[in-house]
Amino acid sequence: MKSLIIAFVLSASSVSWAQSFPNELPTSVRVMLNRRFSGWRFGDVSPEVRQFFKENMRGASPVVISGDFDGNRRRDYAVLVQRRGRYYLVIFLRRAADYKMYVIKDPNGEYLSLGKKGTRAYNYDEQKEITYAHDAILTGIFEKGGSSYIFKSGRFRSFVSSD
Repeated sequence: MKSLIIAFVLSASSVSWAQSFPNELPTSVRVMLNRRFSGWRFGDVSPEVRQFFKENMRGASPVVISGDFDGNRRRDYAVLVQRRGRYYLVIFLRRAADYKMYVIKDPNGEYLSLGKKGTRAYNYDEQKEITYAHDAILTGIFEKGGSSYIFKSGRFRSFVSSD
């Protein structure tokens, strides 16, 4: 379990805490979220996760990350939101003029972290070690396990990457 926590600490992106992050999200991302998920809010995070992020993640948000998830060298965003009691991982891939939105219902995890391109991880579903070709979205269940979401062949695929 310590390796899971250490992996999240080492791979965390330096984004601001969730409460201040909406002002930093691109306007078009906020518009898309509001249009698709009217009344949305950031996912609830347990007190343990909040404390861990506050003490160890240097201002990172447990519900919003940014990175280059598709390898096109543009800043993409992933947001953990809830609406009407259901959780969604909403990913925005930057395209030439705007963003393309991908929605994953009921993602495997209660918080987000960034797996940097080139980082080695273990795919428990296939029982093999892998290296992230692009930045990856990591979801975690505090001190229990987590999954990785990678963009491959035009869609996001997930696998258990920590237990």
